[in-house]
Amino acid sequence: DLATRLPRCAPGQPVSVVSIPGISGAIQGFWSLWRIAIATTGSSSAEPAGWSRRRIMPLFLADGGKVYGPTARHIWEQLMATSPQIRAILDPQASQVAFAELQRAAEEYGKPVYDALVQQHRSRLVQEREKAVYAFAARRKAIERIGLAQVRNHRRNLLAMEEQAFYEQLDKKSQAHPEMVPLIILRVEGGRE
Repeated sequence: DLATRLPRCAPGQPVSVVSIPGISGAIQGFWSLWRIAIATTGSSSAEPAGWSRRRIMPLFLADGGKVYGPTARHIWEQLMATSPQIRAILDPQASQVAFAELQRAAEEYGKPVYDALVQQHRSRLVQEREKAVYAFAARRKAIERIGLAQVRNHRRNLLAMEEQAFYEQLDKKSQAHPEMVPLIILRVEGGRE
């Protein structure tokens, strides 16, 4: 996925001024693409690939200071379908001001996206915990059927250590931290004919 492989933008990095085919000349402002994620200390590479804790959010901040979601998505679609024309590069100070304004807007408009990621993460942890409780109980039951007391006690101890390690890892996974990374920032000044 292209958006997850893009390098992050940095404050003060020069912002390109572009015109994009298919975009009305009346559209003036800053467009950006953000990766919103939750980072956990207990994440492992063994996580199923089908579950992701990150989302990509386009953001358009018009010159009047308003954020327009549909316009942000439309610009993104046009950028994917056509090639923008670079008209100029903003100076470093103007670029830094734009970055700060976009960061504030992204934090405000990205909060519901982040909250949804946290809720998905918590639901997943509840499911993991429920599965583990069932699996450990089944394994304990199987151990109790072992005839030799010494073997039974040894396996109980091994299972108790495994269970403790699993729950410690699960607790680490529950500590989620927000991550908001700007991927692209552009100054959009309408389209070109």
